[in-house]
Amino acid sequence: MDQANSRPSLRQFFRLALTLAIPIALQNLLTSCAALIDTSMVVGLGNDVTSAMGVAGRFPFFINVACFGFCSGSATMISQYWGARDLRGLRRSFGLLMVLTMSFATVIAAALFFAPRALMSIFSDDQTVITLGAEYLRVYALAAFFTVFAQVAGAALRAVEQVTVPLISSVFSVVVNTFMNYCLINGHFGFPALGLRGAAIATTIGLAVQALILLLYLLLSRNPLRAALREYICWDAAYLKKYTKIVSPALINEVLWSLGTNIYIMVLARQGNEVYSGYTVFETVQQLFFVFFAGMGHACSIIVGKTVGEGRHEVAKSYARRFLILTPIMGIIFGALVILTRYPILGLLEIETELARQTAAGCLLVYALWLGFRMIPYTCVCGIFRAGGDTVTGCIFELCSMYFFSIPIVIVLGFFTELPFVPLVLCMYVCEDLPKAIMCVVHFFRNRWIKQITEQKHIG
Repeated sequence: MDQANSRPSLRQFFRLALTLAIPIALQNLLTSCAALIDTSMVVGLGNDVTSAMGVAGRFPFFINVACFGFCSGSATMISQYWGARDLRGLRRSFGLLMVLTMSFATVIAAALFFAPRALMSIFSDDQTVITLGAEYLRVYALAAFFTVFAQVAGAALRAVEQVTVPLISSVFSVVVNTFMNYCLINGHFGFPALGLRGAAIATTIGLAVQALILLLYLLLSRNPLRAALREYICWDAAYLKKYTKIVSPALINEVLWSLGTNIYIMVLARQGNEVYSGYTVFETVQQLFFVFFAGMGHACSIIVGKTVGEGRHEVAKSYARRFLILTPIMGIIFGALVILTRYPILGLLEIETELARQTAAGCLLVYALWLGFRMIPYTCVCGIFRAGGDTVTGCIFELCSMYFFSIPIVIVLGFFTELPFVPLVLCMYVCEDLPKAIMCVVHFFRNRWIKQITEQKHIG
C-alpha cells in the first residue's frame, strides 16, 4: 500500500483528534458557561426578563450562525491550502473572509441600533418583552463587530491548527464578561443595577477583550496568517469564482437554517412567556453539552480538510468514517449525562415558576434521548462534507428537511392544535433531523463528497 495513503492507527487518530478537539471544545464550553452565567443572573429578574433575553438572543444567534457560514466555507479553503502549504491562497482567503464578514457586521449593527423594537416584534407581541429586548439589542449593536472579528480570527487560526490562542482569548473574555455581569445586572462594587441592559454591556466588553487579544496575536506573532496587506487582497476573477463556489452554499445554508430556527421561535415564543422562559433556560443548558460535538466537528473539519488538501483522499475517508462512528457513541454518553445532571443544573438557577422549570427539564430530556441521532447530520454537513469541498449537498439536505418537513409541521402543530410544549419541541427535532440524517449517511457512503480545491495532486 502507498505509504502516503496508509490508514492511520486508532491511537494516532485519537491523539490527533483530541489535540484539536479538546481546546476547541473548551473554548466553546467557556462561551456556553458565560451564556449560562448571563441567564442565571437574569433569570432571577422574572419570566418577562428571561423571555426578553431569549427573544433578543435570536439576533446574536443569527450573527454567530451567519458568521459560521462564512467561516465554515472559508475554513474549507484555508485548511486545504494549509495542507498543500499554499500560503498565498490561505492568506487571500482569510483577507476576503474578513472583508465580507465585517461588511455584514456593519449592516447588522445598524439594524440592531436603529430598529430594535421592530426586530423584537417579529418574535413577540408582548410589549414588556419587546421593550426590554430592544434595550438589550441597542447596546449589543456594537458587540456585533467584536463577535464577527473574534469568530473569523479564531476560525482561521484553528484551520491552520493553532487552537491555543483562541482558547486563551475566550478565557479572558469569559472572566471579564462574568465580572461585569456581576457588577452591572444587580449592581455591585458601586456600579448601577441595569438589569438586562447591564448584561448587554457586560457581553460587549467581554467580546471586545477577546477580539483585542486575537488582533494583537495576528499582528505581533509569527503565524501563517500574518502578511502584508497586499497578500490579503490579491483576488483575481478565477479565485473569486472558486471562492464563491465554495463559500456561498455554506453561507446560504447557515443563513437560511438560522432563519428557519427563528421561525421555530416565532411559534414557540407565542406559546406563552412561562413555557418559553423554560425553553430559554433549556437552550442555554444544552449548549454546555453541545460544545463537545462542536469541538469534534471542528477537529474533523480541520483534519479531513488538511488531508484532502495534501491529496491523501483515502486517508481523509478513513478519518471521516471514524468521526462518523464516534458521533452516535458520544451522543449516547452525553445524552445519559444530560439526563443525570439536568435537575441538579436547573436547581442552581432561580427559575421563577415551576412550569418554567419543568418545561426546561422536559426539553432537556427530549434533547438527551435524541442527541446521538441529531449529531450525525451535524458531523456530516459541518465536519465532513464541507471539509471535503462539497458545500452544496449539505446545504440542500439541511434546507429541504427544515423547510419542506419540519417548519410546516411545527407551524401547524403550534398554531392549530393543543399539543403541549415539550412534545412540540420533540416533533421539531424529529421532523428536521430524521430525513436529513438518512440523506447524509447515504451520501457519505457514496464517496462523492471529496472535491479537492488546491493544486496538490491526488496521491494514490
